[in-house]
Amino acid sequence: MKCWRFYIIVCFSFVVCFCGCQESEMPFGKGIYTGQLKNNLPEGFGRYQADGIYYEGEWKNGLPHGFGTYCHLDSCFAGQFEKGVWTGSGRLTTDSMTYEGFWKDGFFNGEGCYTDFSGTSWSGVWENGKLNYGVRIDSSGIYTGSFNDSLDPSGFGKLADLEKLFFYEGNWHEGKPHQFGLQVETGKNLRIGYWEHGAFLGEKMAYNSSRVYGIDISRYQHKAQWIKRGRRRIRTSGAINWNKLQITHLGTANNKNAVENISFPISFCFIKSTQGIRIYSNYYAQDAKNARSRGIKVGAYHFFSPMKGKSQADWFLKKTTILKEDLPPVLDVELSSSQIAKMGGESVMFREIQAWLTEVERATGKKPILYVSQRFIEKYLRHAPQKLLSYSVWIARYGEYRPYVKLLFWQLSPFGRVEGINGNVDIDVFNGNQEQFDRYVSSNYTIQP
Repeated sequence: MKCWRFYIIVCFSFVVCFCGCQESEMPFGKGIYTGQLKNNLPEGFGRYQADGIYYEGEWKNGLPHGFGTYCHLDSCFAGQFEKGVWTGSGRLTTDSMTYEGFWKDGFFNGEGCYTDFSGTSWSGVWENGKLNYGVRIDSSGIYTGSFNDSLDPSGFGKLADLEKLFFYEGNWHEGKPHQFGLQVETGKNLRIGYWEHGAFLGEKMAYNSSRVYGIDISRYQHKAQWIKRGRRRIRTSGAINWNKLQITHLGTANNKNAVENISFPISFCFIKSTQGIRIYSNYYAQDAKNARSRGIKVGAYHFFSPMKGKSQADWFLKKTTILKEDLPPVLDVELSSSQIAKMGGESVMFREIQAWLTEVERATGKKPILYVSQRFIEKYLRHAPQKLLSYSVWIARYGEYRPYVKLLFWQLSPFGRVEGINGNVDIDVFNGNQEQFDRYVSSNYTIQP
């Protein structure tokens, strides 16, 4: 923060000479000086007044030196001078700001506090008019950390608001959270991860074999495909080779975060069973049997349509066999805005979703899981009734950042590759380690991470 320098250039139109120090009045520069003199120069205590300028205080060799008060237009400085320049402790006040602290050569230098017209204050140790590290207090709370030349938080810092119970600690850029940081706020989930110009992206995951991976499949994983072998193109059968299942690719965005070669076992598999009130998968029963026989935990899902939830639940229960050891059933909600409007709006959609969940839980004894996208959560689910918010979430959010909601499973990519399955496969990860997954399974899916 650059501030005014004050120099008085002495230009005499004439000088009245006195011997020793005594008070007198004389023209001085472009104004009038009244005070003590020595060797024909202001020395000791005196007052100087010119057009728009007033100084009262100590002088030495014709320059303000020692303590004094200087006012010019809307600004007023009261403090120490050295050879006509603000140096030492002092207070500067203008119509738009106040600074009280130490100075050197006309700049804020040393311990001081700057307050602007809005009441925002910055305090700390200044260096040549700049505050590299200090404390800012404003309506957003108390910030402690590094600043740029514009006094915006930049670098590492902490922001706390005790009234709103808000706290952020991490990196900043031009006044906004940027790169890695942690945020705690009343009524919201803990956010630890990466930020971009104030927007939270999520936790950047590191993938290794200690995580618990799974897949979700439907009839599309049974499609026959043409593959190239040498100069020939061969049509595959489309059958899943359950004896070879191994994840070999997490999708482009996630592969770069793998910390070891990707060859991960599959611990769980969600299989599509039904959709609406007429569609069902011919592959569900056999896929579920094959997965169970190889120790893979099975979960069945229903693709929700914009119609009565109870009727869809009845259809799902009719076509789906759910064993005691199976994962809780899943309701896959991927409705478009136009479909929601056609149903009658958000409230009707929430009512029919709840109807499906209630009926399936009653019939199976397992509390279902809700599959939704990050966008659906942000746009719709935050308006949902409290009862609906009590269900565990399996979320689809593609990319390298972990979703920032409370979740049970995360579908991290639709472009994974699995040995034993042709084409792309949805890759999922359990939100916990192997020990937590084992505890979740052994508790009949009631103890979550």
